[in-house]
Amino acid sequence: MTENDEEAFDASQEIFLRVWRGLAGFRGEAKLSTWVFQIAWNYLRGFHRRRGRHLKAVVDTSEEIVARTPDPAPGPERRALSSDLLDRVAAAMDELPEHYRIVVWLRDGEDLNYSEIAEVLDVPIGTVRSRLARARALLKKAVGL
Repeated sequence: MTENDEEAFDASQEIFLRVWRGLAGFRGEAKLSTWVFQIAWNYLRGFHRRRGRHLKAVVDTSEEIVARTPDPAPGPERRALSSDLLDRVAAAMDELPEHYRIVVWLRDGEDLNYSEIAEVLDVPIGTVRSRLARARALLKKAVGL
């Protein structure tokens, strides 16, 4: 969710330090992973706010992921279409408002359930459901499906 590898490295170190420092205060009321995501989310929001940028969810459009994607009709044409679709999804994700982009990333990218996402973002579960539904509808429209 950063612009480059160096920023990602710096952010991951800072997030790790915040988790380490706060570990004594972890009450166990939530899963450890949810608590860590909440720390990461709060840090990344502040990181981007300080730089005047918006958070970006990472969509892997590399050839490696295209090659790993099950292909019912293998061939160069099918791979080109898959690659094009991934490029369109990545572009559409970049255009989503931050509050939609983050729920898609947490649900589909990090496999958190709705209640975990609600806890990380500190919003009601109904808000998570509606944002995710709206985000998916906007993505579907943007990629032409």
